[in-house]
Amino acid sequence: MHRWSILLLAAGLLRECRPDDSVGGIKRLVVRETVGNHFSEVIVNALTRYYVQNHSSTQVMRLSTVSDGTHDLQSDIMDEVMQRTSRSIAYEFRSALGPSRRPRIFNIAFIDGYGAFEQLFRSLDPAENDFAGYYLIVLTAYGRRIASDTLARIFALLWTMNVINVNIVSADLEDQSRWQSVLMHTYYPYRAGGNCERIVPHLLHRFRKGQRLDRSVELFPSKLSNLHGCPVTVGTFHLPPYMLLTPAGSYGGLEGDLLRALSRKLNFTVRLVVPDDGELWGRTPPPSVDGAGANRTGGGTSSASGCVRLVLTERVNLTLGRFAIRGDRNLVMKSSRSYYTVRMVFAVPAGREYTPFEKLFRPFSRSVWVLVTLSLLAGMVVIGTVQLLHRPAVRDFVYGRGVSTPVLNLLSVLFGGAVVQLPMRNFARTLLFLWMYYCLVVRTCYQGSLYEYLQERKNFTPLQTVDALVRNDYRFYSLHGTSLYLEQMPQILSRITWLPDDDASVDRLLTELATRQARTGALFIDMERVAYHNRFYVRGGLVHIANVVLVRLPIGIYYPKKSCLANRFDHELDRLRTSGYVSYRLGHYLNYDAFKGPADYQPLPTPLTSDQLVGCYETLFGLLLVATGLLLLELASRWFVSLRQLLTFLQAE
Repeated sequence: MHRWSILLLAAGLLRECRPDDSVGGIKRLVVRETVGNHFSEVIVNALTRYYVQNHSSTQVMRLSTVSDGTHDLQSDIMDEVMQRTSRSIAYEFRSALGPSRRPRIFNIAFIDGYGAFEQLFRSLDPAENDFAGYYLIVLTAYGRRIASDTLARIFALLWTMNVINVNIVSADLEDQSRWQSVLMHTYYPYRAGGNCERIVPHLLHRFRKGQRLDRSVELFPSKLSNLHGCPVTVGTFHLPPYMLLTPAGSYGGLEGDLLRALSRKLNFTVRLVVPDDGELWGRTPPPSVDGAGANRTGGGTSSASGCVRLVLTERVNLTLGRFAIRGDRNLVMKSSRSYYTVRMVFAVPAGREYTPFEKLFRPFSRSVWVLVTLSLLAGMVVIGTVQLLHRPAVRDFVYGRGVSTPVLNLLSVLFGGAVVQLPMRNFARTLLFLWMYYCLVVRTCYQGSLYEYLQERKNFTPLQTVDALVRNDYRFYSLHGTSLYLEQMPQILSRITWLPDDDASVDRLLTELATRQARTGALFIDMERVAYHNRFYVRGGLVHIANVVLVRLPIGIYYPKKSCLANRFDHELDRLRTSGYVSYRLGHYLNYDAFKGPADYQPLPTPLTSDQLVGCYETLFGLLLVATGLLLLELASRWFVSLRQLLTFLQAE
C-alpha cells in the first residue's frame, strides 16, 4: 500500500482527546498537547535511527481489544508518526490478502494490552515475518494502570518466538506531573550470573518532557554479542573431517573448530546432541501448500529425521555437519551463510601395479616404441627385398660381400653385439655405421631409464570419468543422505549399494579401496573426506578420486526457522572466513598431495634386487625357450623337407 494512502487512512482515524481526562485519579494519556514529546517523538527517534529509510517498507500492525478509546488513541499516534516520517520511511499495513515476497524485517505494532498482543503476534508466520528483525511495540493502556506482570508475559511470549530485537514503548501513568514520561522496556535473554533464558523486563530508557533525546542511548542494543557462558545446544554427529567427536565429549574438525571459535568469541558453552534415530542429516518433511498455491514451511515433523528433526522440534539451537544449503531445507529451516564449498566425487582404488615384465617397456612411451619397431621392420624389409631379387651385385652393394646373416647382424647391433664380418664397400659400411649410431643412442637412453623404472613402484592411472567406471562394470556406493544428488544418473542408480548413515561404513569402504580389496568399487563422497583419509591413514595405502566433480555443495549451519542466533553467527562466520581461518584449519586435517599425481622419483645409488629384476629373468627365460625351440626345429628338419628348405632359405646368402 502506498504510504500516502496510509496517511490518509490514518488521518481519517483521528479522534479528539481532552488533556484533563482522568480515571480513578490516574492521569490519562494526553495526545494532542503532549504526543510530540511522548509516544510520537520517541517512536520517530527510534524509526529514523534504526529502521531502513527509502529501501524497505515498515510493516504497521494494530489491534485494540479494550475499548474504542484505545483505538482512537492509536490512530492519533500513528497519524503524528507518519506525518513526521512520511518523506523518509514507507509504511505498509499488514494484510491477509496475499503473502509478502520476503519476510518483513521492520515492524511497528500498536496494542492496548496482553490480549491484543497475544492475538496479534501468535498469528505471525516466520515465512512472512523475520523474527530476527526489528519490532517496536507501542502499548496504549488508555485510562487504566498497566499490570506489573504484563510486560513480563509479553516478553516471555516473544522469547518463545525468538524475537529479541524488540522494545515496548509505554507511558508512565503513575507520573502525576503534567508531562508524563515515556518508558521504553526491553529484555535480555542471556545475562551474567547464570541468568540464561530468564526473561525479566529491563527499563532501557525513560524519556521526559523538556529533556533532549540522548542519542548515545542504544535503543536496540546488541543482545547476542556476549551470551555470558549460557549453553547453546548443537545437533551434530561424527563426520570427518568436519566434526570429530570423541567418547570423552570433546570435538574437533573443521566445523568443530569453527564452533569453538564462535563459542570463544560470543562466550557460550556448547552442549552436543547426537541424533538417536540412526540417521545423520535426516529427511526433510515435504512442504505444505497454502490456499494461494505457495509452498509454506514444513508439513510437520513426523516425517523428519536425524538432525533435521532435532531442529524442527527445537531440541537444538542449531545443527552442523557438512549440511548442504539447498531449497528443501530452506523451506523448513533457516540457513547461515556458506563458509565452504564441498566437492562431491567418486573415490576409486589405485590402478593395478605394473608387472615386472611391463616395467621393461616403461622407459619409452608408446610412440617411441612404434618408431623403434618401424625402424627395425624397415631394415628387415630392405633385407628381404634384396634377398628376393637374387642379384649378387645389389646384395654386395647394400650389406657387403660375404655377409650371409644380415638379419642376425641387424639384431646383433641393435642389442649391442658384435658383427663377425664387416662389409667392404663404402655404401654398406655407411649403412652399418648409421645403424650402429642409431642403436647406440636408443640403447643408451633405454638402459639409462630402465634402472630407474625397475626400482620404482608404479601403478596404472585410476579411471577418471563416470563413463569409464560404468564401462568397466564398477560397483557404486553411497550414503542415503547423499542420494538426492545421484537421481539424475540412472546408469549409476541401477548398480548402486546404499551404505548405512554412519561414518564407520565410509571408513571401512575407504580402507578397502586403499588396499584394493574393492578393486571395482567407487564411493560417492566428498573430496575432503578422501583427503582426510589420505592424511591420517596413509600407511594402508592411498585412495584416489575420479577427476570429475559431480556436484559442488555450499555448506553452512541450520537453525530453527525463527532463531535469533543466525544473524549474529553469520556476522562472526564472515569474519572468520575472510580472515582465512577456514582454509587454515583445513590444512590440519587434509592432504591433497595424493590428488596431484605421483611425485617425481628420486633415484638413489642402490643396487638392484632380484625382485626388481624379475622382468629381466622372465625375458631371459623366454629367449631361452625360443632358442630351444629353434634347436628342436633344426633337429626336426632332417625328417621334414619343407622345414629344411625354410631354414636353408633363412641362412642362404
